Amino acid sequence: MITLDDFQPWLDIDSLNHVMAEACREATASPKALYLFMQRYVRYGRNFSFAVPILSGIIGSSHLFQDPTHPIPAHAERSMDLGAKIFTAAVEEFIDPRTNVSHRTLSYGLLDKLAEYANLPNAEIQEISQSGAWLSSLLKQVQIAYQGQPDDLESLVRAIGFHVATETVGDNEFSIINSVIFSQQRDRSFGQFIRNSKLNFPQGTVSPWYWIVVHGTLDTKGVEQRHSADAFSALNDVVQYSSASETQVIEWAGQGFAEFAHIQTTFFEQVQREVRNSMTALAA
Repeated sequence: MITLDDFQPWLDIDSLNHVMAEACREATASPKALYLFMQRYVRYGRNFSFAVPILSGIIGSSHLFQDPTHPIPAHAERSMDLGAKIFTAAVEEFIDPRTNVSHRTLSYGLLDKLAEYANLPNAEIQEISQSGAWLSSLLKQVQIAYQGQPDDLESLVRAIGFHVATETVGDNEFSIINSVIFSQQRDRSFGQFIRNSKLNFPQGTVSPWYWIVVHGTLDTKGVEQRHSADAFSALNDVVQYSSASETQVIEWAGQGFAEFAHIQTTFFEQVQREVRNSMTALAA
């Protein structure tokens, strides 16, 4: 069975966790630094959210995944079953069961409150949203990494590997953001602001920080852990339903892991640099 241990050659989780934590610490320098960091993070994450269902659809359209134990080969296709295990990661992105809105709407609700906390006028918010040209190339890389060809098993497995990496690291990612930005600031002005703020939706009222903690914290299991388990199950289904060996699937998926590690590291290093430079400019 394929597990996370098989991908250690392509993904150094401890190193990546350190990079993410350092960027988060930079974001706590000021309310404006926090808004800038989170605006970039929301913008970065939105590309993952719509790429997941596209990949699951591509997998579902493939004829490469067949159940070898089925007595009638013409009826043995299992592509949709495999694609469903990718698609589960998109369900809450489109509609969160507690609030009945998308995770993207929740993320923008958090940005609304962070802009209020930083006392940013609309003109400055617009200026921030239109800057950060460095991010465009990374967003394109994310879209490319999620692409696969329905008749090309290697490209599909590589894309699935990329997805598995995003969901596996995602649990750490949100836990680190929550720990460094909120938990360690709980008794300071930001922690007090978040505790006193609410987002109101027809389905109910939640904390602005709900979008972060629903994905997982150091103390709770969030949606990312379920998504990671489903994604690994999909990889193991590839072994069961295709002509590729487990060793070959690990090799192809490992390329996706490596691509994600590169993109994720680049994002957090770049956003840390941008936040630091913006604070230096303000102090000058």
